Amino acid sequence: MADDSITELLRRSSRGENEALTELYARLYPEVKRVARVRLAQAGGVVGLNTTALVHEGFLRIADQAGLQGDSRGQFFAYVGQVFRSVVIDHLRHDHRDKRGGDAVMVTLSAAADVPGAFGSAVELIAVDRALAKMREVDPALYEIIEMHSFAGLSIAEIAEVRGVSTRTVDRDLVKARLLVQALLE
Repeated sequence: MADDSITELLRRSSRGENEALTELYARLYPEVKRVARVRLAQAGGVVGLNTTALVHEGFLRIADQAGLQGDSRGQFFAYVGQVFRSVVIDHLRHDHRDKRGGDAVMVTLSAAADVPGAFGSAVELIAVDRALAKMREVDPALYEIIEMHSFAGLSIAEIAEVRGVSTRTVDRDLVKARLLVQALLE
């Protein structure tokens, strides 16, 4: 699969050509599925959501848009990572809403540390999502690096190749991006 043909498909799909988006998704499906596995692993597993369901829900959300954002392979995977994160967070929010009331177990704050998942990954993931939304406004380039590395699962070398910079530059920018996320979380 030539990178040029992927780039052309990205351009066509960003112009709203649905058949280009379908072909692009079919060609990149194995990589997209790998990104979905990474996303679910980062969320600590999500009850009722598996890799295939995440991929398909993500595709539906992408297809509902008026075309893709960006025109490079890296931007595509950053966007896919963002969509998958949004699907997982929506699922977690829905899951936590269902847990309120009914047969929920009441836990005091001091005993919450002993209950697995009481405040765990769902709350943390939602907080990270909010911080990343702020980060996108503050520094879009650093936001894209975080999306590509942490959420789309691209390696430092892959990001460097996509951006046309050295791996050292990506490492330095990744450190800056992580510090910015940390500051935004506080």
